[in-house]
Amino acid sequence: MQVEEVHFNHNTGGATSDALTIRTGPGGSPIQAPEWRRGFTPQPAAYASAPLGPTVTIKARFSGGPPGGTRQIRALDAYVEPSDPGGCLGWLVVLIAKLIRAIFGNVLGDAAEKAVAFDANGISGLETFTLANHKLKTASVGIRNTDWKWQQRKGQGKGSKWLTFDTTQHRTYTVLDTPTAPWTQGAGNDTQLPWTDALDKACAWAVGATTKDAATAAITRAVNTQPLQSYTPSTEFGFYTYHLSSYLGQLNGGLSFQLNCTDCADAVTTLSNLLGCDLWEGRFFDMETRKFLTLNGNPATEADWVWWNWSYHEICWLGAVGQFASVYDGCLQLDMDDNYGDLVHDPMHPIKMTFGTTDPVHYKYRLIKSGPGDLENVPRRRPLD
Repeated sequence: MQVEEVHFNHNTGGATSDALTIRTGPGGSPIQAPEWRRGFTPQPAAYASAPLGPTVTIKARFSGGPPGGTRQIRALDAYVEPSDPGGCLGWLVVLIAKLIRAIFGNVLGDAAEKAVAFDANGISGLETFTLANHKLKTASVGIRNTDWKWQQRKGQGKGSKWLTFDTTQHRTYTVLDTPTAPWTQGAGNDTQLPWTDALDKACAWAVGATTKDAATAAITRAVNTQPLQSYTPSTEFGFYTYHLSSYLGQLNGGLSFQLNCTDCADAVTTLSNLLGCDLWEGRFFDMETRKFLTLNGNPATEADWVWWNWSYHEICWLGAVGQFASVYDGCLQLDMDDNYGDLVHDPMHPIKMTFGTTDPVHYKYRLIKSGPGDLENVPRRRPLD
């Protein structure tokens, strides 16, 4: 007997009991079930924790069964926890293994036992299995691998032994909620389905986040601190359409590149919303700034503390653009030291700060030295290519 197919996104109309609909990238195609198929390269699945209901299911098909007969079939986690070799070192090895397992290991649990019928040729139908002991509903952001050992037995009596007949391997992304715009789960715009290469980056940057606030904070810091990047006043990755594929290529290319505030706002919004957050982008106008730490700057290097006369600056807003809304800025770090005339600086990433007014705890006060900084109440989520 062997497994022929395993389906994770088996209901493309929702994500309450199965996986999200994703694609391999802007130039690829949507990943369709079965994500695991014998003889083919396995494809990943992605789950959003928030919309999942009490029952999560997969589907599987088998061959080589008893012609015209039935078998009880289940899938169990194939991982075997390392034994403690004794002593402090052994205890540490086991502890590290458990931590790695908790972050990167099986999140799918097991496929609960069920009776599977086979036709005259020993082929089963596409059978629905309920996931037991899964952690999808409470999982943090991450990328995890599951190895299942598939077992069968004849009957359900105590004398009927389980026999392992096959193993399958699966890669799973876990995000906090259904991705929001510019991403979509709807039909008719397949290029805006979540991309696996974007999920790779967002899940790595926000790994372990259990709340949307934590995920957005992690993405904001990561966008600001990537090596080999530097600030330029001009938009490099598109104003009307966000060239996310180009940005990801630059991040992975190993060469220096430049980006501006709009590019940073696009990156923070797009990758945070991929994890289920709710950011928009918005601009404000006409300002001379106080000194701030430039993109990818070193706080100990005075030359990296700069100021600009800007016609506009674009940042991210939580929920909506507004004077007292919360903002995120992946383009810079503010100086929270109150003496702007000395060389002492206190860098801080603008993360969920009130845009505000002249209050020293507000973003606007810490960034703008002079000028109105008037809001353009035109929230944006740029389409992707």
